[in-house]
Amino acid sequence: MRKFLKSFVYAFHGITTGITDQRNLRVLICIAAAVIAAGFYYKITAVEWCIILLCIGLVVGLELINSSIESLVDLVTMEKKPLAGKVKDMAAGAVLFASVLSSVIGLIIFGKYLLG
Repeated sequence: MRKFLKSFVYAFHGITTGITDQRNLRVLICIAAAVIAAGFYYKITAVEWCIILLCIGLVVGLELINSSIESLVDLVTMEKKPLAGKVKDMAAGAVLFASVLSSVIGLIIFGKYLLG
């Protein structure tokens, strides 16, 4: 049981390290807070909440993974290598893809409240 609890401590430490060290993650969390506030303001439905929270979790989770991959690549090599750049670019692309898709989903969900 103690080992189980330690894994949560390590995971929370990873999240706080990401927030402390990664400006992009802080920006994403501010955007997420604004979206959550808008959800309360417009009284979105339970299904809409689930979709919004899944999008937030996906984007923030991918940003944490992206930051981890970038740190790992930097640990392995500080030289400019095409493969290292490719790995970093693909990880960043995953975050961008999820962010754009989440923005579209947000526009679909909040559009009826903003325009109607």
